[in-house]
Amino acid sequence: MIKIMVLLHAAQGRDWQTPPKGTSLKTLAEAEEQGLIEVRGEFQKRQFRLTTRGFSTVEHDRKRLAARRS
Repeated sequence: MIKIMVLLHAAQGRDWQTPPKGTSLKTLAEAEEQGLIEVRGEFQKRQFRLTTRGFSTVEHDRKRLAARRS
């Protein structure tokens, strides 16, 4: 789950984008199975974007982390 959260936090908005370096196909597949991202393309041209569920998960986690800091 930690790798998935790193992937979600690396997303810049909800547009199609390339995954961060070092992201495995397994992590992408797990996040897609959980309904957090959509994936398109193959191999080196693979891209992802956050779903509505993924976006709300990231926002909730960012608020939680901000509350812990203050």
